[in-house]
Amino acid sequence: MPDSTREAAELLGMSRLMTCNNVVFPLALRISMPALTANLVNLVKTTNQAYAIAVPELLYQSVSIWNDYPLAQNPTMLLMLVLYLGLVGIVSAGMGTWERRMRIPGYGA
Repeated sequence: MPDSTREAAELLGMSRLMTCNNVVFPLALRISMPALTANLVNLVKTTNQAYAIAVPELLYQSVSIWNDYPLAQNPTMLLMLVLYLGLVGIVSAGMGTWERRMRIPGYGA
């Protein structure tokens, strides 16, 4: 913590704990938001890659359903794509909204 921040908090009568909770933590959270967003999107992507082992099983079940019910169209992979894009979109949009709400006018970009 810079000396000027510590001095300003002391002049306002804040204890060390109050300084951390009311000054340091909010600023650190705002600064770390872009990295946190990137990590969350990456987590969604890598979790999806972990399911690569289950894709053959999913395809087998899809073909099985297709063979059992030939009139029912079952685009399983298209459904997976839509769900994946939706999940990544929701995480990105939510984090972007949270970041915009936490932005301090005149501070940073």
